[in-house]
Amino acid sequence: MAKFQLVPFGLKNTHFPEIGIEVEINQNTESIFISYRIRQGLSLIELGESAPDKTRHLKLWEKTCFELFIKNEANQYIEFNFSPNFQWNCFYFNFQGEALKEWEQMQMPVIDVLLSSDHYLLFAEIKKDYFPEGFFDTDLHAGITSVIKDKKGTLSYWALSHADTRPNFHHFDSFKYKF
Repeated sequence: MAKFQLVPFGLKNTHFPEIGIEVEINQNTESIFISYRIRQGLSLIELGESAPDKTRHLKLWEKTCFELFIKNEANQYIEFNFSPNFQWNCFYFNFQGEALKEWEQMQMPVIDVLLSSDHYLLFAEIKKDYFPEGFFDTDLHAGITSVIKDKKGTLSYWALSHADTRPNFHHFDSFKYKF
């Protein structure tokens, strides 16, 4: 199991609340497991509707959203989006810069959310059965990211690292976790 703290992009000159996003990632032969935990500034973050909506949605990154990018040696990669109310999506890219398209082969991951007055946790289990054949036969790198929307509507961008001059989660130099 690997543990990380996500870092914000360009927040030095804004008034966004101090928050901390901790991530744990692990895998076994059947699944990838990832969790995102927030313990600070939770009351200032927009977590969306409380009613579960376990369906695919586009543009989850326009609100609070947790993301995972997994890239193989051929630079093909998969993007997962998870929202606090169980909305999700998955996109497959044959190459960097390819147009966004939903990856229909991926079935809904197992998503669970725990929320208290001072603690938020989103857990996802992604089954490897739905990945392209041979995808796990090469070295894999992951970008682990999050978009946080505060209650004033301000978006902030969080990642293991930011390799671009703008918040670009698709920049391969930011895919710092190696499976």
